[in-house]
Amino acid sequence: MGSKKSDIPVYRQFIELVQKGFSALDAESREEVKKFVQLCQHETGGFTNRTGSPDLYYSLFGVWLALALELNETLENQKRFIAGNAGEEKGLVDSFALWLIRLVVFKHEFTKPSVFKLLNLTFFEGNKTSFFYRLFLFLLTFDAFYRNNTVHFFSRPALLFFSPSPDAPCSIMAATIVARHTAGLNTKKETERLLGYFEENKGFKVFEETEEADLLSTAVSLFALKTAVADLRLVKPACLKLIQQNYSNGAFLAGSGDEMHDLEYTFYGLLALGILVG
Repeated sequence: MGSKKSDIPVYRQFIELVQKGFSALDAESREEVKKFVQLCQHETGGFTNRTGSPDLYYSLFGVWLALALELNETLENQKRFIAGNAGEEKGLVDSFALWLIRLVVFKHEFTKPSVFKLLNLTFFEGNKTSFFYRLFLFLLTFDAFYRNNTVHFFSRPALLFFSPSPDAPCSIMAATIVARHTAGLNTKKETERLLGYFEENKGFKVFEETEEADLLSTAVSLFALKTAVADLRLVKPACLKLIQQNYSNGAFLAGSGDEMHDLEYTFYGLLALGILVG
């Protein structure tokens, strides 16, 4: 008997949707994507950032892509990189990335971070990083480790009073919708606010006043709307157009004029496509 969708952590839902997006590509494009992901793996086993250096943040997207594309040898190579990073002091982003990578490559064969550790890193130690980004990483990691634990219900009282500020990026509005839905709270008001980031014929933008749409904002917005069981028919044509326009030789571009190929936007491109074809 399969698990209910509500029991599946968000990161696993991401991977399932990336799988669907990948399957929706034609055979030639699927081979191009596989090759691109494999070429992004450094000889150390880590995945490379835009400068070609092994990087924990980009390795997270590489691992999720490798799992979705069933690149088992690539995942095995990643274990060497993670083992080489054991015991070193990490910054906020690398710490969250490392926990989420270990959850995939080592399953539960490591000590998961405590709720106190996650809260302390997010709200006290990591204050050099954007608050919005810290919150996004916290929600994703907290959900990955504690979704099926009673501690998850502690988030409900906080969410009753939390509302993203008007200047918050759409990714935070999207994360709020997913968190509220998971906690059994109404998401109608937040869904209406999220649709304010949508630009007709373009897609979703990082801020309402931004000119161009991008794949990251579009992917997380579509995921939130899908989670809240919103009607995607009005936004689907523009989002599909954005995805198609930004596929390039096995990778997806950001969509905002950035021509750099990387794993992060390839992940978001496949995620958005998987939501729309799923």
